[in-house]
Amino acid sequence: MELIQISNRTVNKVNTDKRTIRFTQSICPDCNMILDAEVFEREGKVFMTKTCPTHGECEELYFGSYKMYNKFSTYWMDGKGAHAPNVMVDKCACPTNCGLCTNHLSHSGLANMIVTNMLRRD
Repeated sequence: MELIQISNRTVNKVNTDKRTIRFTQSICPDCNMILDAEVFEREGKVFMTKTCPTHGECEELYFGSYKMYNKFSTYWMDGKGAHAPNVMVDKCACPTNCGLCTNHLSHSGLANMIVTNMLRRD
């Protein structure tokens, strides 16, 4: 039996043109190991890639729109950290029990408050 060669067939190549935006740290989705990561733009979207020595490379969609990423990035800044951290740095095992530890410069970005119309009568 002979193989038939199709000469007019075209192969769609994946666009691998990427532009690095920044480097950061992330975690492996399988083992939670802290890894160096690259944030990059490709085809109008923002992706993050990282390589775990045990589980290999992982690429994730980080932002669905590069334009929107740029718009939101104007609001990002390092804060002063938590004034009353939950975990001290000597007991912190980031990212497993971190919570709000003294290693992080960010603060709570969204606080949830439950409001009710029930009146407590003691």
